Amino acid sequence: MNATEISAILGIVGTVAGLAEKYGPEVYDTVKSALEQSKSKTGPSVADIEAIFAKCKADNTAIQSA
Repeated sequence: MNATEISAILGIVGTVAGLAEKYGPEVYDTVKSALEQSKSKTGPSVADIEAIFAKCKADNTAIQSA
């Protein structure tokens, strides 16, 4: 693994951690699902990404209301 790959991985980890802080720990399941789709080479569609964003917003609303 070279420096560029390590940097990319650390960037992704930082982004996911930031999302978890903002939207709550449920975001890990959402991101994991998106990554699994990407690994399958089908990748998430625009609709999938919009659904992930909507789920994160809904999770955040639920957390803030609790």
